[in-house]
Amino acid sequence: MRTKIGVIFILMNWLITGAIPAQTNRAEKGKVIVLDAAGNGRTYQAIGGVSAGGSSRLLYDYPEPERSQILDYLFKPNYGANIQILKVEIGGDINSTDGAEAGHMRTPDEIDCNRGYEWWLMKEARKRNPDIKLAGLAWGSPGWIGKTFWTDENIIYHLSWLDCAEQHGLKIDYMGGWNERGYNVDWYVKWRKSLKDNYPHIELIGGDECCREDLWRIVDDMYKNKDFMDAIDHVAVHFAC
Repeated sequence: MRTKIGVIFILMNWLITGAIPAQTNRAEKGKVIVLDAAGNGRTYQAIGGVSAGGSSRLLYDYPEPERSQILDYLFKPNYGANIQILKVEIGGDINSTDGAEAGHMRTPDEIDCNRGYEWWLMKEARKRNPDIKLAGLAWGSPGWIGKTFWTDENIIYHLSWLDCAEQHGLKIDYMGGWNERGYNVDWYVKWRKSLKDNYPHIELIGGDECCREDLWRIVDDMYKNKDFMDAIDHVAVHFAC
């Protein structure tokens, strides 16, 4: 059975706050760390960052050269944070945390692939690191998709976002469902089929839940449902510690 490994996103505290680690004792003896590729522990996959909920809006308005310098510190390989995975919000014109991120499809018949700043940020990230992985996750969706998030219309909404990414020359590597609002098994199975038919290279992240005692419940449901197990490539949970 395939191992399901969560994608962990870490924001570099020193980059944001300017905190400098305390100097270590030079006399302290070094510790030996053994890396066993055949071990049963989790696999280190990358250091990542999230741009969502209006959190990156101010960066877009920074003057040059400061804006480019910040982008270098975030995304340039072997320099600064060296972020290797960037997850961005699929905007839905809803207040998702600190603001509303613009949606690309405000009605079923209208698409504007140039709204918002996440396209710009992904391009700047990939310009500095062509190998960076890109992920999309929705915090919400426009009202026309239906009374619940888990509709076929929302799959259409997600696919059109991927079409917009393609128009911008961006290859998306991972997609998710609904940020911290649970999951729907049938919807994920349909979502996987749609990805396989349209963007077969994209890997699907399941769950993205937080703040529950049964935080890993999605894994139990995957073991109960083979179609669900086959649909999910990676399990993600938030605030697991």
